[in-house]
Amino acid sequence: MIRFWRWHTFVRLLLGAGFLVLGSSQLAANEVRVLTIEGAIGPATSHHISKALEKAADDNVELVVIRLDTPGGLVDSLRAIVQDVLSSPVPVCTYVAPNGARAASAGTYLSYASHISAMCPVSNIGSSTPVTMGSTPNNVPGIPGTPDSPNESDEADDAQESDESDANAMDRKILEDSVAYIKSLAELRGRNVEWAEKTVREAANLTASEALALNVTDYIAQDVQDLLEQIHGSTVENVNGNTVVMDTADALVVEIETDWIYEFLKIITNPNVAYLLLIVGINAIIIELYNPGLGGAGILGIICLVLGAYALHLLPLNYAGLALLVVGVILFIAEAITPSYGIFGLGGIVSFIAGSLLLYDTDIPAFQISFAVVAAISTVTALLLIFVIRTALKQRKKGPVSGIDGLIGKEARVLADFTDEGRVFAEGETWTATADVPLARNDRVVVRDINGLTLKVERIT
Repeated sequence: MIRFWRWHTFVRLLLGAGFLVLGSSQLAANEVRVLTIEGAIGPATSHHISKALEKAADDNVELVVIRLDTPGGLVDSLRAIVQDVLSSPVPVCTYVAPNGARAASAGTYLSYASHISAMCPVSNIGSSTPVTMGSTPNNVPGIPGTPDSPNESDEADDAQESDESDANAMDRKILEDSVAYIKSLAELRGRNVEWAEKTVREAANLTASEALALNVTDYIAQDVQDLLEQIHGSTVENVNGNTVVMDTADALVVEIETDWIYEFLKIITNPNVAYLLLIVGINAIIIELYNPGLGGAGILGIICLVLGAYALHLLPLNYAGLALLVVGVILFIAEAITPSYGIFGLGGIVSFIAGSLLLYDTDIPAFQISFAVVAAISTVTALLLIFVIRTALKQRKKGPVSGIDGLIGKEARVLADFTDEGRVFAEGETWTATADVPLARNDRVVVRDINGLTLKVERIT
């Protein structure tokens, strides 16, 4: 009887474990993961979405929802995200939320690339015209090189027209590339191709209701739960080459938290932080070179330079701006070594500020340096470099302060009367000394020169 009870209990445990495994696999299959993207799209965003999609594919979840509110972002980061979405075996839904959110510029491309597109009732999408640096408005009176500017020579007009033609050609290339890119995404997902082209060429915008009516978005939902109820039972095509029927009615919604790598990338790819790391690294290395032996400044400089270089690698760097920064530092050093009554210093400040403002090759406000930060750091850097280098040069001019050469300029005391050669006491030791005049015991003398181990002294009057 006892043996039968044991076997009966064992079988029940096995059946329970089997049901638990089946239930957990069913739960995983119906899991929906939600990650929130707010602000400009950059390298940190690309990393976060890539890792989330990779983990979702490994865990075989039902759907990944990207809750989006962005003014735009970097082209390289956007293209990396779109590639991850297009190759994802798990359906991806871009949901413009909460109310008041927008999917502008890069956000529009991401919405078009996603398998499912949704918006909150009070949200908007569009304004996808690419913005390039260095554009100059046409027909602006008073700006040299524009048609209405007075006293322009024919040669200058020709040169200006040539520059504008080159710039316009480049702008057209970027524009046509962007149009083709978003149209290909629209054709893949079966969304409005004509409006996709319009939002790039004319920076067109749509409200949520307008986007739904024009087949720019697929759903309007109050929240994620409302969205999942509407998606349930729908068919999603081109999910990495497959067709998927969505089962989201009773799905478990899991919010994806950001990891430390995302937070780290978000901090160092802030253009102000990356710029600060670069400047601190340069200053620390210069301080170490002019004051060898400190150690701490050199280590700090190397760490900051490595982090700054990594951040600049991820950001759209303008090498002309970086070159101007280097020229500015060189001029600061020249001012400290060869005082030029401020000419080198002023040139260094101008070059440094210009290089700082041109350091990033983008017009996206979220990836530009604050002018207040540039002004503060430029001023502090100029004063610090000039002070440190001049102090170091003064110390070098003083000559040795230890060893036998360090005795030059030091005082000594005569131990006994002598005329040509005798003994003196200097720096705690007795030395042989010579003098041009007779010296008496306890006379105070100064060391003028050293010949081997013999001091050349002179009486202090």
